[in-house]
Amino acid sequence: MNAVRGLIKRCLCLCAVLLGIASFSVNAAEVLRVGALKYGTVNWELDVIKRHNLDYKHGFELAVVDLGSPQATVIALQGGRVDLVVNDWVWVNKQKNSRREYGYSPYSTAIGGLVVSPAANIHSLADLRGKRIGVAGGPVDKGWLLFRAYSKKVLGVDLNEISDIKFAAPPLLNHLLLAGELDAVINYWHYNARLIAAGMKTLLSTEELLGVFGIEHKVPMLGWVFERSSAERRPELMNAFFAASFEAKAILAESDTEWEAIRPLLKADSYAVFSALKAAYRAGIPEPLSPADAVAIRTIYGILYPSTASTLVEEAGAATMMSLKNTEPNRKDKNNNFDEGMFWWQLLQRQES
Repeated sequence: MNAVRGLIKRCLCLCAVLLGIASFSVNAAEVLRVGALKYGTVNWELDVIKRHNLDYKHGFELAVVDLGSPQATVIALQGGRVDLVVNDWVWVNKQKNSRREYGYSPYSTAIGGLVVSPAANIHSLADLRGKRIGVAGGPVDKGWLLFRAYSKKVLGVDLNEISDIKFAAPPLLNHLLLAGELDAVINYWHYNARLIAAGMKTLLSTEELLGVFGIEHKVPMLGWVFERSSAERRPELMNAFFAASFEAKAILAESDTEWEAIRPLLKADSYAVFSALKAAYRAGIPEPLSPADAVAIRTIYGILYPSTASTLVEEAGAATMMSLKNTEPNRKDKNNNFDEGMFWWQLLQRQES
């Protein structure tokens, strides 16, 4: 309970700071278009913003654009059909390496984890030898790459080499695990929540995995993604949106009544599933972006792409908020290098003004 109260307080403090940046300079007629999967989890927060008129409170109008697939959200952002979508910093960094500049602001620390069937007799990573593991997102998904790196570090062998790996869509993976056709799955957080409600067990969360690599705090693995140049032309508008976003998160962190209001959006067929999804969402509410997050993200990037990590993590560890802020936002990296220029520093902008 104390952790939840602390989270609410931090979210509301950030709202106050961002409101101070944006409230008196944003034209109320300005519209921000947010692209979201029609039945995706992003809609939970967007619904709270709209029902509580948080967009108008913070001086803009929110327009939600329903999209049919993750790829459609990317296409809509790249084509200028929407102003913001939710994606991960891996995608943003790859775009920057291709000379397409996008910004990144925290949306969630949730990424998922490894869930096992109680019938599979799996109690540790070593027990995964010879087991059937389903993986969402494909062979290059960051979650799967992290688990492979973790296996190499802990067991001295790649999980890909000792298990029977099956790649499939998240809903199908859940079905196969529950049907006994898989022994374990590495799936996204909201699909894992449904499995836990159905009696499956978490063997290893991604947060626990990252702790082995020295990352002890929650990292914003998903973020609001937007065209950088457009955001820099209207920073007050962007900060107004982020203030509304954090205020909606604070409401969802505190109010069980609010969850009853959005319950139809969760598509939960039981109270157990509903409760699991609520708890998982709350656990993923991020802190405001910090220099420690930048260090952690760079560290994770080096784990994912060890042969292309361009800069030592120690350099970022010694960086101050100003040095990170002053990273040239339009710097073009070559190959697959890591670029902190993606980060959107709301609090820094306020402190320097």
